[in-house]
This record gives sequence, structure tokens and C-alpha cells, in this order.
Amino acid sequence: MSDNVRLAQVLDVLERLLAAARHPEITAVDRFGSDAAPGGPSPAGVRVRYTTGAEAYLWGAVWPGENPLPVPETLPPPLGRRPDRLAVLTAQLLDAVRPPEFASWQLLGLPDLGPAGERGKAPRGIRITGADGTSLLLRVTAAGGPTAESETEPYPDYSPAIDAP
Repeated sequence: MSDNVRLAQVLDVLERLLAAARHPEITAVDRFGSDAAPGGPSPAGVRVRYTTGAEAYLWGAVWPGENPLPVPETLPPPLGRRPDRLAVLTAQLLDAVRPPEFASWQLLGLPDLGPAGERGKAPRGIRITGADGTSLLLRVTAAGGPTAESETEPYPDYSPAIDAP
């Protein structure tokens, strides 16, 4: 086995972190896709399901251009920001836990992605660098659910911490 950070290893860590985060709006965390590396025909990723029925996805991707972003202290509101919300929560959890498998991570804006007027500036990706120095990009996307999303933070007292991944 290569020493390079692998997509499956990154997804294993993120799946455990998100499941252990106990965020009150997350109802399920599971995996999808079968690609062993970013950029294939069956993107592999982590799916997060929410109380509203919405889903958000972190998946291995190849995307030209990256705009590093600071990690906000608060999550964006769900309405119209579901991908941003998952990207920020993931970065906050990584900051809180600092998994030894990763040397670093960076929240990213990606060209041509995000709401009008914020393309390339909205958090739609995370670059993960493994302990060996190799890295990969995870893109964040979402699909709406049958229940309306909140325009404000529905869980203002939530703190990004976990019991044990």
C-alpha cells in the first residue's frame, strides 16, 4: 500500500467525525460512490442527511483553481447555504479534533461555484493534506429536502466538538 493519502482514508476519517459530532440537525452519515481516486465516473464521498430531508455531500473531486478561505466561527444558515454549512462544519470539526492522519486542511472557494455574486468566495471545497504531504480536494454539494430550510441558525448553542471519532 502506498504512503500517499487515499480518498478512502480521508472519507473514513470525515465519516467518523461527522457521525460523532452529534449536530442536532444531522440524522445520518454514510458513504456513496466507488472511485478510489478523485475525478472518476463514480465519485466517492460522504453523504449527510438532515432533519429537513436535505442532503449534503463531501466527495473527491478535481477542480481547477482554489481560493483559500478562513473558517468562520459560526455556521452559515441552512437556507440556500447547505453546501457551505457542511464545508464549514467539517473544517470546524477538523480544527477541534486535529486528526493525526492529516497534516493540514484548508476551507476553499472554488471558481464558478457558489451563490450569484459570491462565486469562488463561498466555501464549496476542502483541501486535505495527509501526514505524508500529499493532498486531495473534496467538493461540497447539496440537494434540498421536502421541509423548508431555516433562514437563521436553528441551533445557535451547538459547539463543534465530538466525544470520540
